[in-house]
Amino acid sequence: MGYIDTAYYNDEYKGVDAGDDLERYIERASELIDEVTNYVLNNREFEEFASFIQKQVKKATAAQVEFYVVNGGPEQLDAGEDYSNFAIGSFQYSKGGAAENEQAARVSPKVFSLLAPTGMLYQGVINGG
Repeated sequence: MGYIDTAYYNDEYKGVDAGDDLERYIERASELIDEVTNYVLNNREFEEFASFIQKQVKKATAAQVEFYVVNGGPEQLDAGEDYSNFAIGSFQYSKGGAAENEQAARVSPKVFSLLAPTGMLYQGVINGG
C-alpha cells in the first residue's frame, strides 16, 4: 500500500497529471521511499510516526511520482541507461565530471530534501545500549 492516494497527489500536492499510471506510480514511489529510508517505515504503522514525518513522507512520495511522470516512468529511470558518454560516427558526447551515483538518478532530488529533516536518511549504526 502506498504512502499517499490519488486524492492526495491530485488535490493536495497538485502534481503533474499522471493519467492512468497514477496508482502504479504511487506504489513504485512508495517502494522507492522505503529503499531510500532503509525500510524504517516498514517496522511500524505509518500513523504511529509524528505528524511532521508523515507529512514529509507524503510530500516525498508525491514528489517521486511527479519525477516519474516527467521522466518517462519508473521503467525508464530503473533501466539504468547511461547517456553520459556516447558516440555516433565522428560525433562524441561526454557529460564530464565525476560519475553520478546511479541510485541518485532514480530518485527526485526533492525526495532527499524533504526527508533530510526527518532523520530517516541516516545510514549509520544506532547504539542500542
